Amino acid sequence: MLTFVGLGLFDELDITLKGLREVREADVVYLETYTSPLVGASVDDLERLYGKEVHVLSRREVEEEPEFLKEALHKRVVLLSGGDPMVSTTHVSLRLRAHEMGVKTKIVHAPSIVSAVCGLTGLQNYKFGKSATIPFPYERDGKRVVYETPYEVVQENL
Repeated sequence: MLTFVGLGLFDELDITLKGLREVREADVVYLETYTSPLVGASVDDLERLYGKEVHVLSRREVEEEPEFLKEALHKRVVLLSGGDPMVSTTHVSLRLRAHEMGVKTKIVHAPSIVSAVCGLTGLQNYKFGKSATIPFPYERDGKRVVYETPYEVVQENL
């Protein structure tokens, strides 16, 4: 079983009670932070609250070599991410890959920037147009990689 657990917007206290239960009942807990960093908490903060070790995954371990999917065939695996896990296309892709492998999945939603921006600005979500994740630049094969998709989406929205 693979459970995607959203951590909310800021720190370790933003996780839902349902998410906290899933983490505490998991055999192994992983965290990915490149789609949405949890800026108000460290891994130590998370581990103290959960009473569990949290393994931080690299971008490559999430997108290219998700070994935790195989692990989820015989263990209760939780994948933590900031915000809501299904806002990220990366997580949607992982869920589809898990399904193809015969891994059962579950989702525990949480507040995300997509919902928070409406409350903070007083605007409605349907007024924003298409959205895009702005991933942090990273190194691959000694080169800095910066995605252009966010720029293209802004141009389309204008």
